[in-house]
Amino acid sequence: MNPRALFFAVVAVLVWSGIAPRERFTWWLEVAPGLLGLVVLLRTRRSFPLTRLLYLLIALHIVVLCVGGKYTYALVPLGDWVRDAF
Repeated sequence: MNPRALFFAVVAVLVWSGIAPRERFTWWLEVAPGLLGLVVLLRTRRSFPLTRLLYLLIALHIVVLCVGGKYTYALVPLGDWVRDAF
């Protein structure tokens, strides 16, 4: 996947997670490493380019951080679906 498309997808998830999160302070704590990572990746993309696979894995990790910040990890709806299924 194109790194630029990944960037916009991550920003979209970041914006979504920032809209009425369960706890604002927890959201900041969860999202801060992802924001810092995005800044570092943007600043070093020309001098230290990474593979597309690595960009994809970093983007997935940032998405997980955003979802965890939105709901807190204990209250993520996917956990409820899995609990109900089993």
